[in-house]
Amino acid sequence: MALDKETINNIQKSADIVDIIGSYIPLEKKGKNYFGLCPFHDDSNPSMSVNKEKGIYTCFVCHATGNVFSFVKDYENVSFVEAVKIVADKIGIEVDAGYKVISKYERFYEMLDFASKLYQNNLKSEDGKLARDYLKKRGLNDEIINEFNIGLAPSNYDTVTKLLLSKEYTETELINAGISNKGNTLYDLFRNRITFPIHNASGRCVGFSARIFDNSNEAKYINTKETAIFKKGEILFNYHRAINEAKKMKYLLLVEGQMDAIRVYASGIKNVCATMGTALTNDHIKLLKKLNVPIILCMDNDSAGEKASILNGEALSKEIKDIKVLRLSGEKDPDEYILKNGVDKFIDAINNAVTYFDFKLNVLKNKRNLNKVDDVSKYINDVISELNKSNDDVLINLTVNKLSEEYNIDKNILLNKIIKVEPVKVNVVKKSEKKKLDKNKRLAGLLLYYMMNETKYIELYNKELSYIPDELFLDIANDILAFYLKYNYINIADFITNEIDTDYYEEVLNIIDEYMNEEINDADFIGIINKMKIWCDEIKIEELKMKLKMSSDINEKLKLTDEIASMKKRMCNNEKN
Repeated sequence: MALDKETINNIQKSADIVDIIGSYIPLEKKGKNYFGLCPFHDDSNPSMSVNKEKGIYTCFVCHATGNVFSFVKDYENVSFVEAVKIVADKIGIEVDAGYKVISKYERFYEMLDFASKLYQNNLKSEDGKLARDYLKKRGLNDEIINEFNIGLAPSNYDTVTKLLLSKEYTETELINAGISNKGNTLYDLFRNRITFPIHNASGRCVGFSARIFDNSNEAKYINTKETAIFKKGEILFNYHRAINEAKKMKYLLLVEGQMDAIRVYASGIKNVCATMGTALTNDHIKLLKKLNVPIILCMDNDSAGEKASILNGEALSKEIKDIKVLRLSGEKDPDEYILKNGVDKFIDAINNAVTYFDFKLNVLKNKRNLNKVDDVSKYINDVISELNKSNDDVLINLTVNKLSEEYNIDKNILLNKIIKVEPVKVNVVKKSEKKKLDKNKRLAGLLLYYMMNETKYIELYNKELSYIPDELFLDIANDILAFYLKYNYINIADFITNEIDTDYYEEVLNIIDEYMNEEINDADFIGIINKMKIWCDEIKIEELKMKLKMSSDINEKLKLTDEIASMKKRMCNNEKN
């Protein structure tokens, strides 16, 4: 069932916008509003203002504006209905059990859920004994197996295919969702492999990674082929579980494989996610940046892992300031390290992670034989090259001082090799360009803003004016009036929600953005009404002048002339008021 407007409005009224937005970005109170770094553009100076009383936010740079639902919708990159559900969950309101978010890929999700349940049941069956023994040998208990929905793909080549066809999904749908095909034959991609469901940021299963557990010569892992909902470059394993824990612990641990992530998670460190066997993409970095926490990279303890730390750290540091690197000693990866050394040692290692810059310097140092003068020179020039990428004066001076002391080199020689990096100017991508309105339309926007704030201004508008000589603004005014007549109150945040699907939604947001901090009072509103009357009369006079010009009837001309004179007199009176 769809969520009705009244349910949505009740959730809206119950939600504290400062608490909700504050769970995503740090907010600081200044005067009556709260301010934070806008997550919708590259913001370095807090430009997002949140008004607790009105339940709205706006950014003075990119003009992102809206209520609690629109913030969550854009931040989480989910649908409006999903945003309502997220807000309801955060404030402890249960949405009717019949609620369901309908996605255009809903049938894909349903098929994957059927497959996941089949795999889980198969693992628990007699056929799953060897796989269960393997998982227990790897230190995964039933609680973790159930929490991660770990399963076992049957040995037969078409068990899942037959199941889905019996549920009346078409062959085309099966292929699009990841079922393999050769010629006219459909067959299961995974056979006799342990399966790990892969979820998107909203927690929906979008595919699987499947691992061998015997001594076969097949590839250790294979994944669902890329589909409309499963793209490795857009998904981080366990991200949906790690989101809240990362914000609570104030860092996120990023590892290479899902077994590493599961091991770390099972050890009580739940703020962990893993790459899907690829270098970090821009989409991955967007997900990580949303968390607003430091990232600790913990790649495998081999040369490939070192290269991955350099590559991923370089990509992350362009968008996220606080990047650290954890290099484990002795064991290959977090999975092996925790099994051998225990979680306490692993936590100690996390606490001793080094900054990404220090890690880079250590890598550069290890490449040189520092007992040789030539290699010392090359190392120092390598460090200078890294410093030339930075515009952090403190970092530059600390590093130069350290090199000067460590290698007995004149500091000025090193400083002369530093090329001052100018801060990169970021082109802000605005959600919507602000329209330059003429004085009358600006006046109409202010009138509507008053009406969205208090019911008395709706009543005054309806009594004194009830018309705006602009079709778009008149539609908005009529809907404000309709909202008031239906609910017997007005609230900006609720009105935005009520009009979310209208053609002029963006215009409503523009009005709010323009006048959000405007002080409102009765005298000013009366002045606005009088000026609006003048605008209406000006348009009417122009229409009468056109009729006068076109008329050939002397009596009609006299009548039109008197009407124009009367209207001009009324305009003068309104201007005086």
